[in-house]
Amino acid sequence: PIKGYAELLADGSNADKQTIQEYGAVILKNVDHTEHLINDLKLTYQLDCGAVPYDPKSVLLTRCVREWVIDIVNDPSYANREITFESNAPTLTVSIDAGLLRRAVGNIIVNALVHNPANTKVDVILETDSDRYVYLYIRDNGSGISEAEQAELFNRYYRGTNTKEKPEGSGLGLAIAKQIVVLHGGDITVRSKPGEGTEFVVRLPLDEATGKA
Repeated sequence: PIKGYAELLADGSNADKQTIQEYGAVILKNVDHTEHLINDLKLTYQLDCGAVPYDPKSVLLTRCVREWVIDIVNDPSYANREITFESNAPTLTVSIDAGLLRRAVGNIIVNALVHNPANTKVDVILETDSDRYVYLYIRDNGSGISEAEQAELFNRYYRGTNTKEKPEGSGLGLAIAKQIVVLHGGDITVRSKPGEGTEFVVRLPLDEATGKA
Protein backbone atom coordinates (compact mmCIF):
# COMPACT_ATOMS: atom_id res chain seq x y z
CA PRO A 1 0.00 0.00 0.00
CA ILE A 2 2.80 2.48 0.76
CA LYS A 3 4.46 2.01 -2.61
CA GLY A 4 1.21 1.74 -4.55
CA TYR A 5 -0.39 4.89 -3.17
CA ALA A 6 2.89 6.80 -3.41
CA GLU A 7 3.05 5.86 -7.11
CA LEU A 8 -0.52 7.08 -7.58
CA LEU A 9 0.38 10.39 -5.95
CA ALA A 10 3.52 10.70 -8.04
CA ASP A 11 1.60 10.05 -11.27
CA GLY A 12 -1.59 11.91 -10.40
CA SER A 13 -0.70 15.44 -11.37
CA ASN A 14 -4.42 16.26 -11.69
CA ALA A 15 -5.48 14.68 -8.39
CA ASP A 16 -7.70 16.90 -6.29
CA LYS A 17 -6.89 17.89 -2.72
CA GLN A 18 -9.30 15.36 -1.18
CA THR A 19 -7.78 12.47 -3.14
CA ILE A 20 -4.27 13.51 -2.14
CA GLN A 21 -5.32 13.63 1.53
CA GLU A 22 -6.97 10.19 1.30
CA TYR A 23 -3.90 8.62 -0.32
CA GLY A 24 -1.63 10.33 2.21
CA ALA A 25 -3.72 8.98 5.10
CA VAL A 26 -3.42 5.43 3.74
CA ILE A 27 0.35 5.81 3.41
CA LEU A 28 0.68 7.17 6.97
CA LYS A 29 -1.45 4.36 8.40
CA ASN A 30 0.72 1.73 6.74
CA VAL A 31 3.95 3.48 7.74
CA ASP A 32 2.76 3.42 11.37
CA HIS A 33 1.95 -0.27 11.06
CA THR A 34 5.35 -1.02 9.52
CA GLU A 35 7.14 0.95 12.23
CA HIS A 36 5.20 -0.92 14.92
CA LEU A 37 6.05 -4.26 13.34
CA ILE A 38 9.75 -3.43 13.08
CA ASN A 39 9.83 -2.32 16.73
CA ASP A 40 8.11 -5.55 17.80
CA LEU A 41 10.57 -7.65 15.79
CA LYS A 42 13.51 -5.76 17.28
CA LEU A 43 12.25 -6.16 20.85
CA THR A 44 11.49 -9.88 20.59
CA TYR A 45 14.96 -10.46 19.09
CA GLN A 46 16.59 -8.48 21.92
CA LEU A 47 14.62 -10.41 24.53
CA ASP A 48 15.66 -13.69 22.93
CA CYS A 49 19.33 -12.75 22.93
CA GLY A 50 19.38 -11.16 26.37
CA ALA A 51 20.33 -7.89 24.67
CA VAL A 52 17.35 -5.80 25.77
CA PRO A 53 18.24 -3.04 28.25
CA TYR A 54 16.87 -4.23 31.60
CA ASP A 55 16.97 -1.68 34.40
CA PRO A 56 14.75 -2.64 37.37
CA LYS A 57 14.07 0.06 39.94
CA SER A 58 11.87 0.28 43.04
CA VAL A 59 8.47 1.78 42.23
CA LEU A 60 4.98 1.94 43.71
CA LEU A 61 3.34 -0.70 41.57
CA THR A 62 -0.26 0.49 42.06
CA ARG A 63 0.66 3.98 40.93
CA CYS A 64 2.47 2.63 37.87
CA VAL A 65 -0.33 0.34 36.73
CA ARG A 66 -2.95 3.04 37.31
CA GLU A 67 -0.94 5.42 35.10
CA TRP A 68 -0.63 2.76 32.38
CA VAL A 69 -4.39 2.20 32.41
CA ILE A 70 -5.09 5.95 32.33
CA ASP A 71 -2.81 6.35 29.32
CA ILE A 72 -4.82 3.72 27.44
CA VAL A 73 -8.14 5.29 28.50
CA ASN A 74 -6.88 8.66 27.21
CA ASP A 75 -5.94 7.19 23.83
CA PRO A 76 -8.57 8.43 21.33
CA SER A 77 -8.75 4.93 19.85
CA TYR A 78 -10.22 3.62 23.12
CA ALA A 79 -11.98 6.76 24.38
CA ASN A 80 -15.41 5.12 24.49
CA ARG A 81 -14.30 1.81 25.99
CA GLU A 82 -14.96 0.75 29.57
CA ILE A 83 -11.74 0.04 31.51
CA THR A 84 -11.51 -0.12 35.30
CA PHE A 85 -8.62 -0.47 37.75
CA GLU A 86 -8.48 -1.49 41.41
CA SER A 87 -5.77 -2.58 43.83
CA ASN A 88 -5.55 -3.97 47.37
CA ALA A 89 -1.89 -2.92 47.72
CA PRO A 90 -1.60 0.86 47.22
CA THR A 91 1.75 1.09 49.02
CA LEU A 92 3.41 -2.01 47.56
CA THR A 93 6.94 -1.20 46.38
CA VAL A 94 8.42 -3.52 43.77
CA SER A 95 11.59 -3.65 41.72
CA ILE A 96 10.69 -3.74 38.02
CA ASP A 97 11.76 -2.30 34.72
CA ALA A 98 8.71 -0.05 34.44
CA GLY A 99 9.16 0.63 30.73
CA LEU A 100 9.28 -3.04 29.81
CA LEU A 101 6.48 -4.15 32.14
CA ARG A 102 4.32 -1.31 30.88
CA ARG A 103 4.78 -2.70 27.38
CA ALA A 104 3.69 -6.16 28.53
CA VAL A 105 0.61 -4.99 30.44
CA GLY A 106 -0.35 -2.58 27.68
CA ASN A 107 -0.14 -5.33 25.08
CA ILE A 108 -2.56 -7.50 27.07
CA ILE A 109 -5.07 -4.71 27.70
CA VAL A 110 -5.02 -3.48 24.11
CA ASN A 111 -5.39 -7.07 22.89
CA ALA A 112 -8.58 -7.35 24.96
CA LEU A 113 -9.91 -4.09 23.54
CA VAL A 114 -9.02 -4.68 19.90
CA HIS A 115 -10.18 -8.27 19.55
CA ASN A 116 -13.52 -8.00 21.34
CA PRO A 117 -16.81 -6.20 20.65
CA ALA A 118 -16.92 -2.45 21.36
CA ASN A 119 -19.12 -2.92 24.45
CA THR A 120 -16.60 -5.25 26.13
CA LYS A 121 -15.56 -4.22 29.65
CA VAL A 122 -11.94 -4.68 30.75
CA ASP A 123 -11.07 -4.87 34.47
CA VAL A 124 -7.46 -4.53 35.66
CA ILE A 125 -6.98 -5.78 39.23
CA LEU A 126 -3.78 -5.78 41.30
CA GLU A 127 -3.59 -8.05 44.35
CA THR A 128 -0.97 -9.55 46.66
CA ASP A 129 -0.81 -13.06 48.08
CA SER A 130 0.80 -12.77 51.55
CA ASP A 131 4.49 -12.00 50.99
CA ARG A 132 5.20 -14.32 48.07
CA TYR A 133 3.59 -12.98 44.94
CA VAL A 134 1.85 -10.03 43.37
CA TYR A 135 -0.88 -10.79 40.84
CA LEU A 136 -2.18 -8.62 38.04
CA TYR A 137 -5.51 -9.77 36.60
CA ILE A 138 -6.72 -8.44 33.26
CA ARG A 139 -10.29 -9.62 32.76
CA ASP A 140 -12.82 -8.98 30.03
CA ASN A 141 -16.38 -10.08 29.39
CA GLY A 142 -15.84 -10.41 25.67
CA SER A 143 -16.06 -13.22 23.14
CA GLY A 144 -13.76 -15.65 24.93
CA ILE A 145 -11.10 -17.94 23.47
CA SER A 146 -11.26 -21.64 22.69
CA GLU A 147 -8.87 -24.12 24.32
CA ALA A 148 -7.10 -24.65 20.99
CA GLU A 149 -6.47 -20.92 20.62
CA GLN A 150 -5.32 -20.59 24.24
CA ALA A 151 -2.59 -23.13 23.57
CA GLU A 152 -1.23 -20.90 20.79
CA LEU A 153 -1.70 -17.42 22.25
CA PHE A 154 1.88 -16.83 23.39
CA ASN A 155 3.47 -18.24 20.24
CA ARG A 156 5.00 -15.71 17.89
CA TYR A 157 3.02 -14.63 14.85
CA TYR A 158 -0.10 -16.46 16.03
CA ARG A 159 -3.24 -14.50 15.30
CA GLY A 160 -6.51 -15.93 16.56
CA THR A 161 -9.77 -16.36 14.71
CA ASN A 162 -11.18 -13.14 16.18
CA THR A 163 -8.59 -10.92 14.42
CA LYS A 164 -10.29 -10.74 11.03
CA GLU A 165 -11.52 -7.19 11.53
CA LYS A 166 -8.11 -6.02 12.80
CA PRO A 167 -5.62 -7.54 10.36
CA GLU A 168 -2.85 -5.04 11.14
CA GLY A 169 -1.58 -6.85 14.25
CA SER A 170 1.92 -8.30 14.21
CA GLY A 171 1.08 -11.49 16.10
CA LEU A 172 3.92 -10.64 18.50
CA GLY A 173 2.13 -8.68 21.24
CA LEU A 174 1.33 -11.51 23.64
CA ALA A 175 4.60 -13.33 22.92
CA ILE A 176 6.47 -10.16 23.86
CA ALA A 177 4.32 -9.76 26.99
CA LYS A 178 5.26 -13.25 28.14
CA GLN A 179 8.96 -12.72 27.41
CA ILE A 180 8.96 -9.54 29.50
CA VAL A 181 7.11 -11.16 32.43
CA VAL A 182 9.50 -14.13 32.39
CA LEU A 183 12.44 -11.70 32.34
CA HIS A 184 11.07 -10.33 35.64
CA GLY A 185 11.04 -13.85 37.11
CA GLY A 186 7.28 -14.20 36.77
CA ASP A 187 4.80 -16.04 34.62
CA ILE A 188 1.61 -15.35 32.72
CA THR A 189 -1.41 -17.60 32.23
CA VAL A 190 -4.80 -17.32 30.55
CA ARG A 191 -8.25 -18.66 31.43
CA SER A 192 -11.13 -18.37 29.02
CA LYS A 193 -14.28 -19.92 27.62
CA PRO A 194 -16.03 -18.96 24.38
CA GLY A 195 -18.82 -16.53 25.16
CA GLU A 196 -17.70 -16.01 28.78
CA GLY A 197 -14.75 -13.66 28.46
CA THR A 198 -11.03 -14.02 29.17
CA GLU A 199 -8.71 -13.53 32.13
CA PHE A 200 -4.95 -13.07 31.87
CA VAL A 201 -3.01 -13.49 35.11
CA VAL A 202 0.47 -11.98 35.48
CA ARG A 203 2.28 -13.29 38.56
CA LEU A 204 5.46 -11.66 39.82
CA PRO A 205 7.52 -13.00 42.74
CA LEU A 206 8.04 -10.99 45.90
CA ASP A 207 11.23 -11.15 47.90
CA GLU A 208 10.31 -12.76 51.24
CA ALA A 209 12.78 -10.74 53.22
CA THR A 210 11.91 -7.29 51.88
CA GLY A 211 8.39 -7.63 50.52
CA LYS A 212 9.59 -6.37 47.17
CA ALA A 213 9.39 -7.91 43.73
